Amino acid sequence: MTDPPREPHPRVLWAVLAASALLSLWCAWRVPLIDPDEGRNAEVAREMAVDGDWVVPHLAGLPYLDKPPGLFALGALAVRVAGRNRVAVRLPALLASLVTLGLLARAARRLGPPGAARDTLLLTAAAPLFAGLAAYVIFDMPLAACVTAVWTGVALETATGRSDRRRLGLFAAVAAGVLLKGPIMLAWAIGGSAGAALVSRSRSPLAWLGWWPGWLLVFATAGGWFALALHRHPEYLRYAFVEESFQRMTSGAFRRDQPWWFVPAVLAGGALPWSLATPWHLPRSAGSRTAAGFVLFAAAFFSLSHSKLVTYLLPAIPALAWWGAECWRVRSGRVPRPLLAGLLLAPLALTAGSPWIVRYAAGQSGEPLAAAIERAGATTVLYDNCYSPGSDFRLGRVSEVVSKGGHVLTSNYVVRYRDSLEARGQWRLYHSEQAAPPTDVVVLPARRRAEGVRRWGEPFFSDTRFAAFRRDTVR
Repeated sequence: MTDPPREPHPRVLWAVLAASALLSLWCAWRVPLIDPDEGRNAEVAREMAVDGDWVVPHLAGLPYLDKPPGLFALGALAVRVAGRNRVAVRLPALLASLVTLGLLARAARRLGPPGAARDTLLLTAAAPLFAGLAAYVIFDMPLAACVTAVWTGVALETATGRSDRRRLGLFAAVAAGVLLKGPIMLAWAIGGSAGAALVSRSRSPLAWLGWWPGWLLVFATAGGWFALALHRHPEYLRYAFVEESFQRMTSGAFRRDQPWWFVPAVLAGGALPWSLATPWHLPRSAGSRTAAGFVLFAAAFFSLSHSKLVTYLLPAIPALAWWGAECWRVRSGRVPRPLLAGLLLAPLALTAGSPWIVRYAAGQSGEPLAAAIERAGATTVLYDNCYSPGSDFRLGRVSEVVSKGGHVLTSNYVVRYRDSLEARGQWRLYHSEQAAPPTDVVVLPARRRAEGVRRWGEPFFSDTRFAAFRRDTVR
């Protein structure tokens, strides 16, 4: 097969990429890190940058194997290069968003008519879910880049024929996705390709899965890391495949079940306003059929799953935008100008609403507490049955933590395998305040503020989550 003619390289593509990057950088600089997710992921990355353990991530000095090390390693590299700040740890998500847009532009210029790349990028970059997570320390944006690399590669192979070099890229994306978020990347790759085959009524989208050198790459990289982690933590085999993957999807053990309408509501809301304005119809081109297949997989898989979060649907947004752009081309030749004006909704909401967003983030962030601890001149901190990972990130040190079961770390792995960690001498949390070493500051949950006042006087910091008290020793 021969490639379709390419459209001239339009300036609007660079404009979309530049605008997306600037908006993300502004949000990354302006908005405080939000606990627990952003603060936790940032602190894990910081500890990795300090201890140099690229195999097993750590949080508060404890092994943190709830997720593979991919995102933390990227964050650690950013911290080492750009310093310990909120922009640095958000760079992996920001760069992943630009990679996603670049992959879409490259594929659309090869497979679509003139204007296809422009329309697809505009719809993707303006989707609130995509724009909002492009500067957020979370796994799903880098995962979206890997998923986009897979389905655009499948679309190119279906339309232009097999290429071993392209297949190597497909499996490299699969390996990277597994190292970022675990086996869910395999579900996206295999399930999405099956969805594309169903929509296309052809086995062509499945052909790449039979290329054994690619699977050798996946097993050598992602499998190699897993073997190293398993050598140090034998229980990780059960946790990764049985508890974190199978039980998460098939039971309500993680308390993330949602009603039946959750997935369509997220896809529609995460892509407003164009998700509702687009004149949807069945996909017609090879690229749109592949994209629709991956959207179909996401809708089916996460509707059936008992673990649902809004961010899980992010990798489907670029594919939905590709499909939507084709629908507009069939209807009117391009995305209409009134809708183009509506695409400014998400960027305007992020900028105009920034004061409210910053206030909300500050209320959920550990940065105000860390700033207060710095002003107090304290060098050591004890968290008594509470924890703010974002504060440790801001302070650049690992605090002491009192927690019998480790629940305050929000790590399912730590909670479930406390006994194994203690047996190996890796448990560093304290069962009581009396067992902890002396510190300058003790931080209590806000509900225990009165108790702290009785013992140490008025707190030097207090909000809806914490109350921090200065003292000479904690015994």
